[in-house]
Amino acid sequence: MITPSVTSPTEVMINMIAAFLLIPIVFGFVFRAPKYVVFGFLSVLFIFSDSTWGQLNAASGNIYSRGVGLFYFSLLNIVLIIAGIAVLIRRLANPQGPQLAPQMTKYFLAFVFMMIGHVLIGLMVGIELDVILSLNGMFNVINMFAFMYLAILAFENDRDTTTLLFMIIILAVGRGLFGAVRYFLFDGDTSNPYRNFEGLDIKIFFFDIGDNFVAALAAFCAAWLLTTPGIKLNVFTRIFLVGVIVLEVAAVALSFRRSSLIGMGLMFAFLFLRLPGKRKIFFAGAAALALSLVASTFFEQRLQFNTTQGGGILSSLIYDISPTRGGGIKNSRFYELYAAAQSMEGHWLFGRGTWGTFTGDRERLAFHEGNWGFVHSGFGHLVLKGGIVGLLIFTGMLAAYISFYARFRKHLYGKAALLADAGFAGFLFWIPTLLIGTPIIEFRTMLLFGLTMAMPFIAVGLQNYQVRTYIMRTQQYAAA
Repeated sequence: MITPSVTSPTEVMINMIAAFLLIPIVFGFVFRAPKYVVFGFLSVLFIFSDSTWGQLNAASGNIYSRGVGLFYFSLLNIVLIIAGIAVLIRRLANPQGPQLAPQMTKYFLAFVFMMIGHVLIGLMVGIELDVILSLNGMFNVINMFAFMYLAILAFENDRDTTTLLFMIIILAVGRGLFGAVRYFLFDGDTSNPYRNFEGLDIKIFFFDIGDNFVAALAAFCAAWLLTTPGIKLNVFTRIFLVGVIVLEVAAVALSFRRSSLIGMGLMFAFLFLRLPGKRKIFFAGAAALALSLVASTFFEQRLQFNTTQGGGILSSLIYDISPTRGGGIKNSRFYELYAAAQSMEGHWLFGRGTWGTFTGDRERLAFHEGNWGFVHSGFGHLVLKGGIVGLLIFTGMLAAYISFYARFRKHLYGKAALLADAGFAGFLFWIPTLLIGTPIIEFRTMLLFGLTMAMPFIAVGLQNYQVRTYIMRTQQYAAA
């Protein structure tokens, strides 16, 4: 979640100049070389953490909040908005160009229409515009769409897609090595609510769910390359990819986040289902060994603190949602959603507005620190802000995405197949977070989610490019 940063007069002037200079620069890059804009975003998203929750001495801002306070949005968000407008103009100027996920367009337009309605109603009832457009509302869904469309536009040939896959793995390895050094040689991630707030004697690899996703995505890509039939790799590449898997799986396991561990499990279960019969046996054996190591480490380091007398791994995994806990829903993780639902009377259809809040037991919800404008569920947050209508638009988009992948995956091969599978696996990773996390209010998280949404569409574009190139070369050969 982005928090405003305190800026000096000099910083204000610098930010103003930068903002005005960004418009022609970003437009120029989007029209001439959009891939460099996406590469820049990916470098930031993969390298820099956004979460400060869990720090004892949290900084006033980071790269994702630079410019907040002077503008409605951060400078990085402004760049994304400008890029999104440039993508729209480029598409309108060249309607015969590559399609930008038309399956998603109606959901994007529906969400924009809903946001415009919230802006108009909010202004009519006296809500400030910066509150209406706050990332505590639903604006990050717009950011997600903008980045998704930008990524689809940027990659449409074989070389650029190879660079994208290379960046995903290399940046993730760099981030993973940084986390490993910090974990094994120092005190781990300073954003550690388990130790700093709950008093648990553990250190963690990464707390930010975005870092966990980056690690899981790289591990999936490496495992896909190692296990998929028809992929020829030399021994050094295989050793490197095995090292990538070990590093990135350790990063997720030692982060001790249930949602990311379950998400990574879903990714590798999906890979297992895609493998032919003989390879499933080898993969199942390796996965069982890895799972046993991860589960034992997870239980020993974190879940032991949540286990009652005689409990095991399963009981400790669901310690805060177990039906055996006394006190009913008020003593469970779902109390927050229950309290939010109690505040929805008369607002179920269209929500309480992007500025809407809920009320509940302040002692039980002390972790909110007085901010009642979000809940720990992406779907629940959409209902709070946009009602059943907002939830239906978002879930309709997800259904269209799943349908697109299922329809076109059987026609893909090579790098296009890897891109599509990695994107869909990434979508599976985010399911637990959408259910029990706070993705909608997190700028970095929603852009990474936008990347996973874009990847199958990029893959189909790459396949079309390869087919066009093959036909053109065949015609040139025949003419010669």
